[in-house]
Amino acid sequence: MKFKFSQIIPFSLSFTLVFLISCLSSVKDPKDEFVYVQNVQGKNEEELELNAKRKILENGLGEFVQGSSQVVSGKLKETIVNSSVEGFVLEYSKIGPTRKLVNGILEIDAKGKVNQKAVQDALKERYKDIGKPKFLVFIEERILGKKNIREKVGITENEIIRVFSDFDFLDKKQFYRILFKEGKKEPSTFSEHSFEDKILSLASESEAEILLVGQTEVTDLGKIEDTNLHSYQSVLRFKIFDVNTARIIAADNSSGVSPHINPNTGIQESIKRSVEKAYPKIKEQISDKWKPGNLIRIKMEGLSYNDYLDKDVLGIIRTIQGVNRVNQTSGSDRNDGIVLEIEALYNGGALYQKLRERKEDFGLEFSLKEVKSSYIHLFFKK
Repeated sequence: MKFKFSQIIPFSLSFTLVFLISCLSSVKDPKDEFVYVQNVQGKNEEELELNAKRKILENGLGEFVQGSSQVVSGKLKETIVNSSVEGFVLEYSKIGPTRKLVNGILEIDAKGKVNQKAVQDALKERYKDIGKPKFLVFIEERILGKKNIREKVGITENEIIRVFSDFDFLDKKQFYRILFKEGKKEPSTFSEHSFEDKILSLASESEAEILLVGQTEVTDLGKIEDTNLHSYQSVLRFKIFDVNTARIIAADNSSGVSPHINPNTGIQESIKRSVEKAYPKIKEQISDKWKPGNLIRIKMEGLSYNDYLDKDVLGIIRTIQGVNRVNQTSGSDRNDGIVLEIEALYNGGALYQKLRERKEDFGLEFSLKEVKSSYIHLFFKK
């Protein structure tokens, strides 16, 4: 959202503020915990629903608002406020018919329930809309001093696939073939960071959204006194990356111990326990920190900064369904272009199509110079 204020200030200042607004204007029915919103406006039904759900979240959970102001020659020129709300709207419904105002804007009343913290439910609700996240796993195993065979799916990966049924797993064999093609290098020839960087680079060119890289080490702790059992311990160390941003979502370790007379069974059981122990932590971190979608940069050439502000280009893009976040990353030089960084639930080609569909809302003529999965270059006609 963008707000503009104009007022006289007797001295020059520049400030950044962060504050939490908890909206208390909602009406909650204590019986069913619905949040009701009234007089929500929009240009079409899609925008109405988006704005209504956002308002339900704001009123039900509170809104985190971050803004900055700029003062020139003692006058407050503008204040741009970016806001975000984390949560899900459940059981959403419109109350009554859509009303059309005299200025052509549509208006509705609506209700919905909000849910912020339930990790299991949150993941399920998210997957209803966007599908399960695509997961790529690379685990190096060292079992009783011996490394697992390259390209072979090890015990740990099989257990992860079994336990993490909420995710779709990609076949890693093609990645191994590409990774070790040049010079036929083994994983051990890479440093930890160079191996992770290489895997991340390959994963970013695939459908993978989440990457788990780790090592499992299984040791024999020795024979248990007065028995024929040996105690086997597995330690799973892992990092989880958001493939889109290359950001580490989680880094942790988990261990499991299993006494058994049969070494193979003892090893498998200890690995199973370490994976099951890690599962709640991994799932919670993914639900809390992973934001689905793609990071897309839009370069807008030929667009003056005044037109960019007057036409509320950033605000219009933010209301497009499937857009999670919009940030301006460049300055206001027409020659250099204005660059926006967008997180969306689809790639650059799909976003460009949605931009074309909203061309009338922009009130500006633009053409495409280049489009890639993560980059769009637009030229605006003067």
